[in-house]
Amino acid sequence: MYQNQESSTIYKPVFIPKERYADKQKLSSLIANYQDKSILDLFSAQKKELIKIRNPTKRLTGAEIEKLYSEWSNGKDPDLEGNWIYYPWSQRLIHIVDENEFVELRTSRNQYKITPAEQENLSKRKIGIIGLSVGHAVAVSIATERTCGTLKLADFDTIELSNLNRIKTGIHNIGVNKCIVTAREIAEIDPFLVIECFTEGINKENMAGFMLDGGKLDILIDECDDLSIKIACRSMASGYHIPVVMETSDRGMLDVERYDLEPDRPVFHGLLKGIPLEKFDHISDEDRLPLVLKIVNAVNGSKRGKVSLVEIGQTISTWPQLASAVTLGAGVVTDVCRRILLDQFQESGRYYVDIEDIVGNRLTKKEPSRRINPHEPFDVNEAILLADSLPYINDEYKADDALIRKIVEAACQAPSTGNDQPWKWLYRNSRLHLFHDRHRSYSFGDFHNIASNISFGASYENLLLKSYENGLSAKAELFPLGNESILIAAIDFYNTAREDTEPVYSPESVNAIFERSTNRNPSIPAVIAEADYLALKHAAESVEGASFHYISDRQQIIAIGEIIGECDRVRLLNENGHKDFVEREMKWSPEEAEESKDGIDIRTLGLDNAQMAAMSIIRDEEITRSLKNINGGRALIDVAKKTVSTASAIGIITLPKYSYRDFFLGGMSMQRLWLKAEELQFAIHPLISPFYLFPRVVNSNGEGLDEVEAANIREARRKFRALVPLDENIAEVFLFKIAQAEKPEIKSFRLPLDETLFIVNLEK
Repeated sequence: MYQNQESSTIYKPVFIPKERYADKQKLSSLIANYQDKSILDLFSAQKKELIKIRNPTKRLTGAEIEKLYSEWSNGKDPDLEGNWIYYPWSQRLIHIVDENEFVELRTSRNQYKITPAEQENLSKRKIGIIGLSVGHAVAVSIATERTCGTLKLADFDTIELSNLNRIKTGIHNIGVNKCIVTAREIAEIDPFLVIECFTEGINKENMAGFMLDGGKLDILIDECDDLSIKIACRSMASGYHIPVVMETSDRGMLDVERYDLEPDRPVFHGLLKGIPLEKFDHISDEDRLPLVLKIVNAVNGSKRGKVSLVEIGQTISTWPQLASAVTLGAGVVTDVCRRILLDQFQESGRYYVDIEDIVGNRLTKKEPSRRINPHEPFDVNEAILLADSLPYINDEYKADDALIRKIVEAACQAPSTGNDQPWKWLYRNSRLHLFHDRHRSYSFGDFHNIASNISFGASYENLLLKSYENGLSAKAELFPLGNESILIAAIDFYNTAREDTEPVYSPESVNAIFERSTNRNPSIPAVIAEADYLALKHAAESVEGASFHYISDRQQIIAIGEIIGECDRVRLLNENGHKDFVEREMKWSPEEAEESKDGIDIRTLGLDNAQMAAMSIIRDEEITRSLKNINGGRALIDVAKKTVSTASAIGIITLPKYSYRDFFLGGMSMQRLWLKAEELQFAIHPLISPFYLFPRVVNSNGEGLDEVEAANIREARRKFRALVPLDENIAEVFLFKIAQAEKPEIKSFRLPLDETLFIVNLEK
């Protein structure tokens, strides 16, 4: 900056003492001193305009005005009348009428929206403004209307080019303090207004002086960004009985807090109830966003405002403000302050002057498209027909219904994508049949039925363990009617040892079935001992063909986290992916989770306050559409990177073929590893979005993705294979974080067994 430091701090015009132009000679000397400056003599024009407004009953002609002016000036030298004022920053010497006449003339067009008596009342009032970005327009509006006689302005910041989208000033003022720029503009409108600038901004040391020195403020206007100052100034204002007004420039939101009438009123209308005010003295970045959202009650914010909130710190550095909104807000604040000062408005509250609502499109909005589930709800009668089409091969043993219920209950504790629980079970004539409830599992995440088949394999592993615990062995025929059938497995039970039944791996793992959970709690990257690593590897690879990949290098882990985050971003901003996430998977309240008995309780996501606040915003389909249009939502990448940063390792399970059968077997491998990790007291956190999106570009030419999404996933895939050189066309089953963490207090619900298991036995 090349601003002269001394001249950059001047904001008060210089009133030339009367004695310096008491006669013609002295005036000539005065003019000579300013001959290299701009000299504007506005006195006669103002005097003539004054004559005009004082004769409202007549339409005076120009000649009549001149005659009356000549009569007034007879025996006077107009050059020696009024005030000569010098503006150092613009180097202008200006001649104007005296203060009383100036105020009379300048406020004449206020009448009778403001009466002369009210104008006189307002001239004795003091208003303080903290924050001179939005506050600039407010201050100028208040000064222009002459809503007060004294203005105190506080801001430590200087004008930058990015401010000029909403602050009406010239580029020559870049580098000048915002208070100074505002005070100068006001002085050029009305040199008789008293202005005081606090160019160091407001802090706890000078706050009382700002409010009290020279007489207590009549109104405090808060337009600053600092949360701690917002809270502190309200606390102090309530003690001094000073009302506070704030405008946010989003949906024209206006806060009025009448501490003059309600000194015990909670700050921000009680929206921060239960939060100790001292917490605001040292606010972490993590806590800042959720507190801002509480204060502004983000659910009522504008769509674009919410989009911007999510992008702060990602693609934009701070809260956006438009000149139109700032200008509107300045007018609203001025109007409300005037009515408070004139005792015409006595209420506190939050108000909206929302132009998009007031001047809105009243045409009927097109209903958003809804994806139609092509699958009918599960039909037990159809299942019976399919089951009966298979030949029976086991007449040796028939498990009783109570035991089957116990076994299936354990099977249903298996994990499933979005906790959709895609299984249905039919026990008929001594055989248990596992069916795919495609109506339940139909989703963006279940591409090519990959997720469902993995879940079926995991549930079958639980079934084997529980059967073994109860003295039974089992044998399953997988996909007995082919991949297109909803019949996944036909399972026979035996109570005698047989060589052709399924071997049971780690029978003691049965004890972990009901303890196993997705653990997203904050974790520590504890070193995994060699013996524990080998136990996990052996568990995963105990399924024929399964491979366990283990990544513990920190740089690789963070790089994989970035890939996971990009896949999460694509999925959440994809129209169908977003619908699934918001409407199908997530349960946004404990009551919703309790009622549905499926999906994911948002409390189990392990989000910090800021992430939880952002999540509440991106529920809105229109907001995610806007984020997608600006290539936004990159906060999701940060979330994933933060998640993996506390991993002991990243684990991967694969099988050789991209087939229904291998994904089923992969589910068995996943469950064996997960149960073993539970026994070893490790936390498993699935990070599966890459493995559910990669097949769309590897095996199906980007199906369900637009060109940009497909390109992003292909690039993510390229980066992933550079880190983990897997073969193509294999079954990429499970991608997860392993670490140590406290056990979750909240676990996902399961559907009632009566909605999942159907026992229909008929004698043959």
